[in-house]
Amino acid sequence: MKTKRFLIWLMVVCCLPAHAQTSGDDYFPFVQDGKTWEIQIGIIRENLYGNRVDGDTVIGDETWKKVYNYVQLPQLNYSYYAAVRDVGKKVYAIAKGSNRPRLLYDFGMKVGDMVRCGVEGNAFFCLLEKGEQPDTLLGFKYDAYLRLERIDTVETYGLRLRRFTLSMLDVFKEQIANDIVWVEGVGSCFSPFTPWMPLLSRDRYFFFKWCKIGNSYISDEDDFYDNNETNGVNKKHLGKDENGLLYNLQGLRVRQPFRGVYIQGREKHIAK
Repeated sequence: MKTKRFLIWLMVVCCLPAHAQTSGDDYFPFVQDGKTWEIQIGIIRENLYGNRVDGDTVIGDETWKKVYNYVQLPQLNYSYYAAVRDVGKKVYAIAKGSNRPRLLYDFGMKVGDMVRCGVEGNAFFCLLEKGEQPDTLLGFKYDAYLRLERIDTVETYGLRLRRFTLSMLDVFKEQIANDIVWVEGVGSCFSPFTPWMPLLSRDRYFFFKWCKIGNSYISDEDDFYDNNETNGVNKKHLGKDENGLLYNLQGLRVRQPFRGVYIQGREKHIAK
């Protein structure tokens, strides 16, 4: 009897560390059907485009998710853009017309890790796997790195996601930027297919607007850099507008009201 109790106790004790380890390694997937991103180009609000995950495709022997582009023109333009797939904590994409998987994100990186920057033709920016040679950008070899400086957590609209802050290094490992942020399951502060961006293109050219996951809208561009943190957690609270901020009925922060109903100071306002 004592032997049986001892064996049960031993099994419980041995299982505890394993459970604690795996629970800390949870990964929020980047690729989910119906996930939608919206990005603004330049300072004109009407210049909006987006990406949406919609359906499966088979490339080789593997199942990938299809991503479509949409552009808000006088009429909606909706076209196939790329295929995406989560492999462990890495995100891969295959551009339209190509069969070459390119690395978009590595959410398994640890603080201090470095990864080289790459580019997939005119389709999207990417990262290089170990052993891949540098790509060319505008005909010139582009040789730069990202170094992971910090990992913390953002809580927004009921989701708890890891946030990665990276700096950009030149070929000599000298720091040239410190403003690239990824959010697990969402992507970068530029757009889902722009994990990094050349300095010359970074003068507020891309504005990440939001990412819709199920019924949750994940951040606008300001949320990537909000430093109101408690114990390393960056908390967002839907509907709190103590600073007089404006929100639409979906809970998204807006900078300038156009036509429609908005919420300010917990009261509804109509902009005509």
